[in-house]
Amino acid sequence: MDSGVVKEYFSTPCVLDHYERAALDVGLWISEKVAFTRYFGRRHPLLELGTGAGRIAFGLEELGYSDIRAVDLSEAMIARAAIVAAQKGSRVGFGVADACALAFADQSFDGAIFGFNGMMQIPGRERRRSAMREVFRVLRPGSFFIFTTHDQDNPHHRNFWAEQRRLWDCGAQDPLLDDFGDRYEDTPLGMLFIHIPTREEIHEDIDASGFVYVSDTPRSLLANETFVVRDFSDDCRFWILRKPKAVPDQVLD
Repeated sequence: MDSGVVKEYFSTPCVLDHYERAALDVGLWISEKVAFTRYFGRRHPLLELGTGAGRIAFGLEELGYSDIRAVDLSEAMIARAAIVAAQKGSRVGFGVADACALAFADQSFDGAIFGFNGMMQIPGRERRRSAMREVFRVLRPGSFFIFTTHDQDNPHHRNFWAEQRRLWDCGAQDPLLDDFGDRYEDTPLGMLFIHIPTREEIHEDIDASGFVYVSDTPRSLLANETFVVRDFSDDCRFWILRKPKAVPDQVLD
C-alpha cells in the first residue's frame, strides 16, 4: 500500500468535513481525558501526531495544556485545523509532518499522542516502527507515549480474521495489502486503509522501538463514552508506553 493513497483519502472534502465536525462537535473522549491527564503535565510540551483537524489538540488546550505541537501528513487537514483554530482563538501550533521522519530535535517533548488509531494508518510494519522510533527520539527520558489501535484479537471479529488467514495462506489476499492485519475497504467516506494488529504484534514493535510497556486497556474499560463518541468511533485499545529514564519514577504534574 502506497502512503500516497492514504494521504489522498485524508485530503478529500468529505473526510475533511468529517474531521472538522469532530473537532467542533465531538471533542475529547472521556477515556482520552482519563489517559492524558494521568500521564501528561499541563505545563510541559506535548506532541500530537495525526492531528486531523485538531480534535485532540483543541480538547487538550481546553483542559489547560498550553504547549501543544500538532502535526499531520495531510496539508489539507492542517489547513482545516487552522480554520477551526481561528474560530476558537486557539494557540495550538499546527504543522505538516511525516511521523516517520520528524524534523524536531531530539528530546523536544515531554509527551506524545497518536490518537484515533492514526499510527495504524501508516502502511507497512517497518514504517510504523519507524514512526515509533521517531517518537522515542523526540521525547525526553521518562516521558509517556499514548496511542490507540483496534484489536485483531477481538472475539467479535474472529470469523473475519479466520477467513483472512485462509486467504493469506493460499496467496489469495488483496494484492494491495502488505501485512496480515491490513484492511483496505470501502466506507461511507471512501476507500480507507487501516492496519488491525494483535497485542503480540504491538509488544514486538514496542521492544523494537526502545519504549517500555506500561499498560494497554480497551476504551470501554477506561470510560463509559457518550453516544456521540460511540457513534463517531468503535471501541479501541489505549497503549501507554514510556521512554526509559534515569530519574526517580513519577507521573508528571
